[in-house]
Amino acid sequence: MDHDHLYFRQVSCNCPPMGRQLHGSGRTLAKNRAIIWKCALCLFIPFVAIGKNNKNVLFIAIDDLRPTLGCYGDTIAITPNIDACAKKGVLYKNAYCQQALSGPSRASLLTGMYPDRIGVTDLRTHFREKCPDIITLPQFFKNNGYNAVGIGKIFHASPRTQDTVSWSAPPIYNLSDKKEEYLLLSNQTGRKAIAVEVVDMEENKFIDGKVTKEALGKIKEFGKTGESFFLAVGYIKPHLPFSMPKKYWDLYAGTDFKPLPTGKNNLSGIPEIAFHNSEELRGYTDINNGEINENKAKELLRGYYACASFIDAQIGQLMNELKAVGLDKNTIIVIWGDHGFHLGEQDLWCKSTNFEVACKVPLLIYDPECEKYSRDIDNCVESVDVYPTLLDMCGFKPLSSLPGQSLLPLMTKTGKGKDYAFSQFPRPYNAVHTSNNQTHIGYTVRIKDWRYTLWYDIKSGEITDRELYYLPDGNIEQKNLSGNNLYFNKEAELSAMIKEFRNHF
Repeated sequence: MDHDHLYFRQVSCNCPPMGRQLHGSGRTLAKNRAIIWKCALCLFIPFVAIGKNNKNVLFIAIDDLRPTLGCYGDTIAITPNIDACAKKGVLYKNAYCQQALSGPSRASLLTGMYPDRIGVTDLRTHFREKCPDIITLPQFFKNNGYNAVGIGKIFHASPRTQDTVSWSAPPIYNLSDKKEEYLLLSNQTGRKAIAVEVVDMEENKFIDGKVTKEALGKIKEFGKTGESFFLAVGYIKPHLPFSMPKKYWDLYAGTDFKPLPTGKNNLSGIPEIAFHNSEELRGYTDINNGEINENKAKELLRGYYACASFIDAQIGQLMNELKAVGLDKNTIIVIWGDHGFHLGEQDLWCKSTNFEVACKVPLLIYDPECEKYSRDIDNCVESVDVYPTLLDMCGFKPLSSLPGQSLLPLMTKTGKGKDYAFSQFPRPYNAVHTSNNQTHIGYTVRIKDWRYTLWYDIKSGEITDRELYYLPDGNIEQKNLSGNNLYFNKEAELSAMIKEFRNHF
């Protein structure tokens, strides 16, 4: 890894310029790094517009979607529309969210800030509690003459985490309603019911189908008015419950879903704090605290893949409408999953870990000028990089900087870019609901072939557990190598990266 690219760039203020922060095996950061990050007000004005190139933005956020897509090499997934977009655009093969939970992950991308910087590490906190003057991604475009429209789940879908100032008009279908997550009356209790619901109804009866219908209407409207737009479209599936039209369930008839073996017998040296009890899944009436046997695991796998195909079909409709009204030639498209999802790996279901499966996300960016861009990028990149990238692509020159880096140099092969990603997660599990419950927090860094995690006791600040994994070729964490003298230098290097990262907050 080239550590010359691990740096948090200078903000526009009376701060001294930053030097390079890490080099070799974990040497110290430039002396003035702390001053940069203490200039908080400067961070709230991320960019100043000096002109634009009339490109629109279609930003598509998909809840709980891991890279179960054909374009990522998944041989089971039936996702022709996203795959077609990936062939035309730029596919980031190693993109990572900053926390594998909807609220923090979305707040992080939409503000361009790491979770600790904005104080959002649970599902309850609004980033404006700590950062009232921050400018969000859609808000930036709104402030620069774009019509910023939100349809579906963009910010976390609770009333207290909405951000009306980010939009040109009130968003729609932006709140969660348990009754709307199911179609069958027997399941519409206002609480969790069964985990998999297959219904022979039209797509527009489902909340995601309704989102598509509204988005198609806005695209038609933009085609007529010619106004510049930032259109954010958020889909709920494949979030639990796995409820989808029957035709997508039928797509996988005869598919041999082979669930991973349960139990932790195939894992070695991984501290207990890294795991949870799959609480999110066990809240469903057909799961509870019972064992997830092979038949139930196969049903869940099929339901997840069917929901992914359902959303792929919705995205196909958006792509077709863009082309039909002639907006495909000047619209940047971003397809992003807010975090990954365990499907039995490491005896885990759902998200809420620092493991590879929970942190790795699909990310692809299409620009009408993509002919001159790289097609697949192997570098490790972060969700916080999307904000500066979109501004860069739309011709807005950064005068002050966010911690993320524009990915345009990677796309155009004009720079090496970054090749690392930081993520984090608190414990115990119920800390997802309020940060007041947090006792520990784990910080993890991903570089090529390696993932390293340090767990901190929040009260004492002491490190309680360490995890080091060698992960070539997309492997998952199985053997913790921390403490092995063979990897002393690598562990020291990665430990220094995490410690210096934490020093910024």
